Parts: sequence; structure tokens; C-alpha cells
Amino acid sequence: MDKILLNILLWLVKTFGSKDIDFYKLKVITETKLLMDRRRTPANWKRKQQKEMKNPMLFTLIAYAVIGLFIGFLVYAVPLLMGMITIHAYLLFMMAMTLVTDFSTVLLDTTDNQIILPKPVSSRTLFMSRVVHILTYLLQFMIAIVGCPLVFIFAKYGLLTGFACVITMLLTVAFAVFLTYLLYALILRYADEQKVKDVIGYFQVFMTVFFAVGYQIVPRFIDMEALKLTIHLHWYSYLLPPVWMAVSLEAVHEMNIDHIHLLNIAAAVFVPILTVWFMIKFLAPSFSKKLGALSGSTDVKKKNTRSGKQSKSISEKLSNFFCRSKTETAGFEKVWKITSRDKNFKVQFYPGYAYILVFLFIFIFKNGSKIGEVWTNLPNTKMFLAFIYMPLMSVSGSLNIIPFNENFAAAWIYQSSPLVKPGEIISGSVKAIIVKFFLPVYVIIISFALYIWGNTIIDDCFFGLFNNLLIFMIMVNIMDHYLPFSQQQNVKQQSGKFLRIILQLVLIAALIYLHYLALKISWLPLALVPVSAIGTYFLLKRIQDLPWVKISI
Repeated sequence: MDKILLNILLWLVKTFGSKDIDFYKLKVITETKLLMDRRRTPANWKRKQQKEMKNPMLFTLIAYAVIGLFIGFLVYAVPLLMGMITIHAYLLFMMAMTLVTDFSTVLLDTTDNQIILPKPVSSRTLFMSRVVHILTYLLQFMIAIVGCPLVFIFAKYGLLTGFACVITMLLTVAFAVFLTYLLYALILRYADEQKVKDVIGYFQVFMTVFFAVGYQIVPRFIDMEALKLTIHLHWYSYLLPPVWMAVSLEAVHEMNIDHIHLLNIAAAVFVPILTVWFMIKFLAPSFSKKLGALSGSTDVKKKNTRSGKQSKSISEKLSNFFCRSKTETAGFEKVWKITSRDKNFKVQFYPGYAYILVFLFIFIFKNGSKIGEVWTNLPNTKMFLAFIYMPLMSVSGSLNIIPFNENFAAAWIYQSSPLVKPGEIISGSVKAIIVKFFLPVYVIIISFALYIWGNTIIDDCFFGLFNNLLIFMIMVNIMDHYLPFSQQQNVKQQSGKFLRIILQLVLIAALIYLHYLALKISWLPLALVPVSAIGTYFLLKRIQDLPWVKISI
């Protein structure tokens, strides 16, 4: 599909473009960029494929098309105005999100300036190649997102409204591009290139968490019996671009040309065109200059220190407190720092982290319409056990992520070091996971539980803490022992994951049930704390004493 779109755009450039543009070089550069796009794994695909995909973007486009099919059924079922607002809001959101998450590496890429400009290629040809590349990318995503809904629109509302909808969708995409450029321009004004990439990484994590949490929670608040397929527009509704597009299509379909429809048609047509003109005239040149200045800057900022001594980081201070050897300290600090920097780890781990709230909501507030009643009766239940053990269910997922990294080849440093007990590296990484991800969340959730149930569950909280640590250590012991960030994911390493997850769930369920039985004797949970603590200690000691023959390489 991208080849067809590229040929159409190249024909337009050749027909209406400037004579200063070298058409042959433009075609070669753009085709190369699109080839690299096909090989680039999008941000919303986790690196868990059994084998390398030949065209990862094709899978993304198919996924968007499947989602668009459901949106198409929705547009067909609801009235015109609601359906058009829905499809244009969906298109605007998806295009902006795609540009920020998946296309950020292209928008922020300055390597073509360094590679192509020294060659006999004019800056105008290079600029036009970026424009054609972006348009090709956007159009194929637009077709994937709204292709199916457009079929339903043509079928229900006829050719005139369908073709008008194509125009409003193109205008929506143009407005999404403007919003994305504006966002990048604002960030670049106050941050350097690395911070921009960090912001984009956090945005990717936020969007993944947003969809994960929203998918589970939002439908539970919807009362389907009281749901009405009607929409009432207020004065502030007309400030939103999807409303402009929907009202314009309503005017075309119903042939209703009054002052409200005329104003919305004018806004739908002229605002995107003016914003694109403003982007090309002002934003794009300043954006390119800012990127060029950033890519050419090689200054390294140094931290201010006193007396020539650099202050210790949080990970260094905590590692000295929790680790017993230098080897274990190294494992602790390595995992702590890489998990703070690695975008792939964040994208894979934090959505599961956010599911703590989702699971608590599902288990406790099973019916969204009776939240007030459930909340009032909550102190009379034993649901605090869910608060105690829920953090472990999400944090334990990190054990399946920590061993893997795209820069796994750097793991040669492990074998070249004189390590007698490589298990101390693993124990250090386990302690880093517990201290960084488990304990803070556990303290927050337990504080909330104490607010609801009071001081009567303090002994259960201590017992639950050591039970969680015991389960965590059991999981580490029964898993394959990989050194942190030393492996590349493949079929063999993923084959036994499902059985391990089932075993983990069985262990958690068994200890929760034992804790529930212990509640029948008031003093028993506190008395069992030493048992869990001793078990945790010996399991940790077993990990620390692992020799090289027990390490999976």
C-alpha cells in the first residue's frame, strides 16, 4: 500500500513541484526511508515475537484495521452526528498518538542531514523527501484506521456524504500533524533532545497504561440500560475539531445550511489549512533548526560537586544498605539504573504495574453502579487480603523481563569478570526489584488499607509482607537463572513461561488461603512472621550461592 501512495505523491510532486527538486534523488531517498519503516518495530509491539517479523508495520496496520471494523459497526448503529463525532475524535486521537509514539524516531531523526547533505543533494530535495515520507506514512495509517468505517458511512449515508467524510478526515489528519509538531516544538524549546526522547518514552508508557486501565474500568461505570444513543451539543462543544467535522457532514447529508452549519464548515475547512500553513511557514523551519543545533551539540553537562567529590545516587546509598558484597551491590545498581533508563522495560513493565489498581477495582468493586454501597460495607469484610497480596501479582512480572534486553551482547562482561558466585548478581537484581518496585507500592496500598480497616490488621500486614517476599523468592528459585539483561528473547526461552505463571498463581492463591485460615486465630498471623522470614532468608541464600553451572547462558 505504501508503494501505491508513494507513486501517487511522487506524481503530484513531479507535476506541481518546483524545478529545484531532483525527482530521481527524491524517489530514491523516500523509498529507502519507507523500507526502513517496514523493518522498524513499532513502539506498541513488545519485543516478544518468536522470530523476527519481515514487516512489523503491516501487522500494526492490520491491528488498526480490525479496531476500525468495530468502530465502523458503532458508526453504523448510532445517529449521524454522534457517529461522525466518534469517528473523527477517534481518528484525531489515534493519529496524534501514532505520531508521538511510533513516528517520533523519524521526526526527531537528524541522521539524514549528516548522511545525505554532504552528498550532491539540495536541501529542498531533502525537505521534500521528509514531506513525502511523512504524508505516505500518515495516509497508510489513515486508511488502516478509517478504511472500514468509511465503507459503513458510504453504505448508510450515500456517496455525497461519504466523499465529504473523506475530505473531513484528511483535514483531521492535517490538524493532528499540526498538534504533534506544536507539542514537539514546545518541548524542544525547553529541553534537549534526550529529554524529548524521555518525554516521548513516558508518553508511550502513559498511553499503554491508559488503555490497559481504561479498558477494564470504564465499561464498568456504563449503565447499559440507561444508555441513550443521543447527543446534545453545548456552546463549548463547538470548540472541538471533531464537532466541526460532524456538523459539516450533517449539513451535507441533510442539506441544512444555516448560520451554525456554515460556521462549522468554515472552521472545519479553514482552521486545518491555516494551521498547516503556519506549520510549514514557521514551525517546520524552526523545528529543523532546533534539531540541527541539538544534533551538533557535543557539550557534556557536569554535575556540580563540592570539594571535587560527586554525591552518591539513591541506588548507591540503598545498595550499601541492602547488599552484603560488592558483587551483589553491582547487580543491585545495574538493575536499578537500567530499569530507570530502558524504554522497552518501561513499556512492558509499567502497564502490568498499573493493573494493581485494575485488579483491586475488579475484586472489590465488582459492580460499578454500587460503589457507594460496597465502600460502606468494606470494613466488615476480609478484602484487605487483596490489598496485601495484589502488589506481588504485578511486580512479579518483572522477573520475566529483567533477563532480556536488546543490548544483550554487552553481557560478555559477566563471563570476563572473576565472579565465583554469579548468583550474587541475581540476588542483587532481585533486591533492586523489591526495593524499587514492590516496597513503595506495598507501603502505599497498606496505608490505604489501614485507613479503611484500622490498626486491627497491622499484624496481617507484617505477615503479608514476609509472605510476599517468600513467594517472590520461591518464584526466583524455580525459574531459569539468567543474569540481568544478558539474553535475547526467542522461542526456547519463552516456551515454559505459561506453566511458570500458572505455578506462581497457585503459590499466591495457596498462601492467601493459608493467611485467611490464620485469621481465625487472632495471634497466629504475627506468630507465623518468623517462619516466613526464615524461609525467605534461606531461599535468598540459595540464590546467592548459585555457581556458574546453575546459570543459564
